[in-house]
Amino acid sequence: MTNSAVDNQTITLAVTGGTGFIARGVYDLMATSNLMVRALSRGDRPEWAPPRVKWRTVTSYSDPDDLADGLKGASHVLHLADSPERTDLRSGAEALRNADALIHAMRRNRIERIAIASSVYARNSDAGEGSYAAVKRTVEGRFLGASDLRAIVLRLPPVYGPGGKGGLATLSSLVARGFPLPLGAARAPRAYLSRRNFASLVLALVNADEAHWNAAAGRIFEPSDGQAVATRDLIGMMAAQLGRQPRLLPVPLVLLRAIGVVVGRSEMIAGATEALEVAGADEMVGFFGWLPEEQMPQSLSFLKDR
Repeated sequence: MTNSAVDNQTITLAVTGGTGFIARGVYDLMATSNLMVRALSRGDRPEWAPPRVKWRTVTSYSDPDDLADGLKGASHVLHLADSPERTDLRSGAEALRNADALIHAMRRNRIERIAIASSVYARNSDAGEGSYAAVKRTVEGRFLGASDLRAIVLRLPPVYGPGGKGGLATLSSLVARGFPLPLGAARAPRAYLSRRNFASLVLALVNADEAHWNAAAGRIFEPSDGQAVATRDLIGMMAAQLGRQPRLLPVPLVLLRAIGVVVGRSEMIAGATEALEVAGADEMVGFFGWLPEEQMPQSLSFLKDR
């Protein structure tokens, strides 16, 4: 099912955060789709970037002139660039400057369509000023409040795939090394999104016809693999892909969380033990005809190449 009027036309997508893990998944689609990419990054063009990716090194994401030059010829923007410092007021101010500069650059190029990669954790309205969640919500609001843009916000759960970092990559490394893990009682369902599924969503978005994009503009979506997985089950799936036996210790969650407080790893423990659920895929199907292409354990097959 598709809601596309431009499947056979070449579409030029500008991607901020061009050297990032998620951006690489978008590039993977170029050889088999109508997608062309203009990558914007503060880093130089890496050797792994496909030849068809047009590269623009920018001095700063807060420089609207630099960004405007990089956006030339694009019809859509995918905003992936993020600050590595996620928990202070300074990084929040930088993120807002970057958003304002990108909005200005889009206006100069008369580009209206933009998809903003945010985080499902932006839902945490109790997070204090300067927190990761608060910064993400503020940036979302900046784009959604630009009435001359047709912005779509994608609040992503943890994204995984080959070359990924973060908690899931750390967990797979521990499983590969045969460490016993105190997560046998971690049964709460948690949502994930494979990089391949995200890339297929991007392709569906940029191919959407005017009516469906306009209907979706101003909305917040929560894409996922469509299958929540408990951490203890995720470890078992990882172990199967790696040819290892899972070593799980049934440590009570109360004790595990207390240890997390003592050692300053409460956030990491929460990321393994607390439920993380997202909205269903019905809206994504209705607007863009998108459903995830893969689910665990098949989507973890890249672990075999470790």
